[in-house]
Amino acid sequence: MKDSSYPQLQNAIDGIIHKLGIKIDADLQHDYQNGKYPNLLSYEKVEKSSLDLPAMQKYLIGAQAVLNQPSQFYDIFRSPRQFFFIQILNDALNIIFDRVKNYDGRLSRLLHEKYYDPFDAVFYEIVVAAQYACTAGIADVTFIEGRDQKLPDFEFFVSLKKYNVECKKFDRSTNIVTLLRDAVRNKLRLTFETFVAMHESSLFEISFQEDPRLIPDAVIRDACMQAVKLRSFVKNDLLEVIARQLPYQKLDEYTLYPSPMYYWARYGYRETGEWFGIANVMNARYARHIDNHGDDSLSSTWLDDVNFDCVIKWKITNEDIIWKYKRLGYSLLFKGLDQLTAHGTNSILHAWYERDGSLGNRRNELLDFYKRLSETQKDVFSWIIFNETLLDVSVEGRFDLIEHAHPITGPTGRLQEPFVTTVFTRGDEEQYEDGAFGIGPELPSVDDIFKGNCDKR
Repeated sequence: MKDSSYPQLQNAIDGIIHKLGIKIDADLQHDYQNGKYPNLLSYEKVEKSSLDLPAMQKYLIGAQAVLNQPSQFYDIFRSPRQFFFIQILNDALNIIFDRVKNYDGRLSRLLHEKYYDPFDAVFYEIVVAAQYACTAGIADVTFIEGRDQKLPDFEFFVSLKKYNVECKKFDRSTNIVTLLRDAVRNKLRLTFETFVAMHESSLFEISFQEDPRLIPDAVIRDACMQAVKLRSFVKNDLLEVIARQLPYQKLDEYTLYPSPMYYWARYGYRETGEWFGIANVMNARYARHIDNHGDDSLSSTWLDDVNFDCVIKWKITNEDIIWKYKRLGYSLLFKGLDQLTAHGTNSILHAWYERDGSLGNRRNELLDFYKRLSETQKDVFSWIIFNETLLDVSVEGRFDLIEHAHPITGPTGRLQEPFVTTVFTRGDEEQYEDGAFGIGPELPSVDDIFKGNCDKR
């Protein structure tokens, strides 16, 4: 789906290419869109990328692929990231070049970082600095370079008073999240093999009450078999299973898969819903209809027909395991505070983490961090600002970026409001006041907003 914001994306791609003096590899762009390198843009902690490329190039290829639809291969779930971040980066660079000093080192890292997490970290520094630089009353925003790893990221002045800012980006996915999701997929292999042999198209909803890694594969398989046999709810001390048949569904037209629309219509699954993940096996015929020259080795994301599919939606109900999923690395935050403390008490720490839609908010984790701060009372700072983002693509294929800012006021910031709160969604700084700390305001879905705008016309 393309809307009025797509020309803005093209302008952002062109702007970054011009400002950074780079270009998109046209041959690689063509090969990616035609399914030659389906893992090209993969996040390294989940799946190794097909080629060794700078992350900047991956972001540009992904963003251009959004504009080049329809194509043989289209990863719609990954697209919101490239769609929004390329536009945010282009806007930030315009400000950086005009109003921020000493930015060459950041641009070098932006161009040469190969892995997403360190790239996103320098991207965050640039975006935060740009937001301060365009805030009224703030002057002389300057990046700080040096071999000393304890230096803040940048400084600025307000009425001749100097403030230091440090930016910390939590990795997109923690090791325990990646390991646990991999473990679940491996645990489900025996179940899938069994139902493939039976040629039984089924949908399972599994709630693990214990760590899935400790549950024998056969226990999961047997519970699913029993649920299918009895056509009822099955429960034991380790898990709960609900099963239903998936009837054959004739596709009247080529259908994007995987996609939010197919997942919702066929499986009742949304990435921002209650389920932690989805896994499946499928016997399908894929469409080979766009510039593939008869090469069946190329991947396609368009279904022509599905003869069989077995699907498992899963979640974990054990609160101790969920805590491990959601907890933040406090050591990263205290490291940031230590970096600031050595350079004065007028300091601001920005910390960016990404919300997993199925796990929900991290209010309890942020309150736990606040409690630790209060108990030690050794850190003197102005503010800690948590920038929480949620990227999503709606059932109808619209991209969405939500940002919540959760500020903690320190000893030297008590007499005034933070200069900056949100950094990705500019102009929305006041929104943190409308929602509870660690949660943020309740916002309508992007589809509802679109429909509401249409109704007003």
